[in-house]
Amino acid sequence: MTKYAVLALTPAGIELAKKIHMLWEKNLSIFVPESKAEADLSAFPGGSFKAGIQQLFQQYDALICVMATGIVVRSIAAVLTDKRQDPAILVLDEKGKHVISLLSGHIGGGNRLAKELADVLGSDPVITTATDTQEVTAIDLLAKEIDGWYDNFKDTTKYINGLLADHQKVGLISDEPIADLRGLVAIQSTESLESFAAVLLISDRLEQQQLDKIVQIVPRRYVLGIGAKRGVPFSVIRQEFLGFCRLEQRHPRSIKKIVSIDLKKEEQGICQLAEWLEVPFETYTSQELAETAEKHPQSSFVKQTTGVGSVSLAAADLASGGQVVTKRYANQGVTFALGRMKAKCYMS
Repeated sequence: MTKYAVLALTPAGIELAKKIHMLWEKNLSIFVPESKAEADLSAFPGGSFKAGIQQLFQQYDALICVMATGIVVRSIAAVLTDKRQDPAILVLDEKGKHVISLLSGHIGGGNRLAKELADVLGSDPVITTATDTQEVTAIDLLAKEIDGWYDNFKDTTKYINGLLADHQKVGLISDEPIADLRGLVAIQSTESLESFAAVLLISDRLEQQQLDKIVQIVPRRYVLGIGAKRGVPFSVIRQEFLGFCRLEQRHPRSIKKIVSIDLKKEEQGICQLAEWLEVPFETYTSQELAETAEKHPQSSFVKQTTGVGSVSLAAADLASGGQVVTKRYANQGVTFALGRMKAKCYMS
């Protein structure tokens, strides 16, 4: 569940925090100085505002700060990491006249939250990101909508969003509906790309021979079932995984999560693959896999070792709700299978 924290320092700020809690239908917690803590008002952790906001920064999805912008900026500077990880930060004046989206306006949802809270309070939302000011979409927002990955995140985001904010001609090639098309031009498959400054291609395919102006956004739609003999190194698992992707013509970054049997939950090579792909690694017991395993070809050796005759296929089957889309791939002591996750599992 998404968690929000409202932080206030003064009596007037605390009253506004209470008002937000009462009017805004969110999972909200209020934090105040220890001397002002009472029922439903928690003291800042760490004994001070600066220590408290830095701890809450790591624990909450959004911080709503009723105070001066300057103290917020100075207090969070040391804990800022990356726009893909930092929580949304909103700042309000004590009278609630303005709601400023200070940090993580796109991926963190700060801009959306600022508009939503401003609507609740009858305030003015303050949005300063260039794409929002120019009323166009942004590549990082589009990627968030489809749970997509694209290469060289920081530089690509800056470049594409700059083109959009400057109202350059940016095309979109996509086989699935996109909610926010502001500033984008939908491209038909036969249309020339010469007149476009850049083209966004939404595809989970392993595309070949792309033009430099094409930026592929890869929706993470698949669960990767995996099995491996004990001790198979990451280098081998990675090599075989990339070979499997080439065989199936699926982009390696189209993986949403990796699944296997719980006997492999600490298998170093698999854990390293999950870290490399930046996806979670989840496991099932042999009892949980037993029913789905019966639907697939069995290995007596695997069954003797793990208790089920199929691991990669069974895990992919179970995690995808029966939507297995590949045959079992096996080589060098590693097995893979893909399951396509249901839309509700990968759409934000």
